[in-house]
Amino acid sequence: MKRCISYSVLFMFLLVYIFVPLNASANESEYTVFINGQQLNTEYVPVIRNNAIFIPLWDVIGQLKMSAEDKNGVIRINHPSRVLLIVPDQTMMTYFGSGMDEHNTRLEYSIISQDYVLYAPLTFLSEYLDMQIAYGEDGKIDITTGNFSKDISWTTVSKNKQKIEMAASILKLDTDAETFWRNNPVLWNKYRPVGYVAMKEKYKKQNVISFNGTTVTLANNEKQYTVSFVSMDAITQMLITSDPLESYNWSEEIKTSIRQEIVRTGMTRPMVELTWGTPSDIYTYKVDIGFSETWIYKGDGLKTHYLHFDWSGKVSNIES
Repeated sequence: MKRCISYSVLFMFLLVYIFVPLNASANESEYTVFINGQQLNTEYVPVIRNNAIFIPLWDVIGQLKMSAEDKNGVIRINHPSRVLLIVPDQTMMTYFGSGMDEHNTRLEYSIISQDYVLYAPLTFLSEYLDMQIAYGEDGKIDITTGNFSKDISWTTVSKNKQKIEMAASILKLDTDAETFWRNNPVLWNKYRPVGYVAMKEKYKKQNVISFNGTTVTLANNEKQYTVSFVSMDAITQMLITSDPLESYNWSEEIKTSIRQEIVRTGMTRPMVELTWGTPSDIYTYKVDIGFSETWIYKGDGLKTHYLHFDWSGKVSNIES
């Protein structure tokens, strides 16, 4: 009797193990895609996200013999009437008409990456690649399109090529910046000015309110402001993802002095570095009970600051 119960439990376990995963993906695998009457040659099933159907992009491009490439994370698709520049998992897109008129837009559904495969929404194929989509019975999707092997030599003309490559670089920068803002909704300013916007203190919390490419609107307890950056290096040099003072058990008075960039006697070396940064020069000399140091900070003008540390490693004297 016990053996029969064990077999029954094992049988039920196998049923669950086998059929539940298949049933979970049935809503995606039920679709079959045809392009100009031929079934799409792919090993990947369509993907459904937010009630939109996505199909494998590179397999569509290959079957239609379209001209396309992935360069530095930017996908370029050469259509007889336009050039499309897209970054996967981003809504920003740039495209050029055959007259090299530039357009910047936002996609309702972006091209997505899943398990190292890129999927394009059917709406993208319809709106930007002039494909006609028809839904048949039993999950059949019929895609009808024209000849993509038409002359696209206008896209390789030197001046056009340079303009397209420049637009691709800008798009990559904008989308990298948007990923940074999206992943880091709270930031801290490393310096008192953020771009051209002056702050009373550094290392203050900055909340991301909105963004568009490298332009971001931030807010703190002083103000709300908008600033633009020219590179990702400029962003990461100006804004940091954590409060550098949080891990130190220093008094609030010391932390306020650091935020206001005021060096005081009694500060330790780590305190001074967080206040004024790395010194221009360091001189070490022997004293009766150990070693002392002088840190030199050369300003932008003629003014130079000398910070003298005693043997215990604290600022004993400040000269300017």
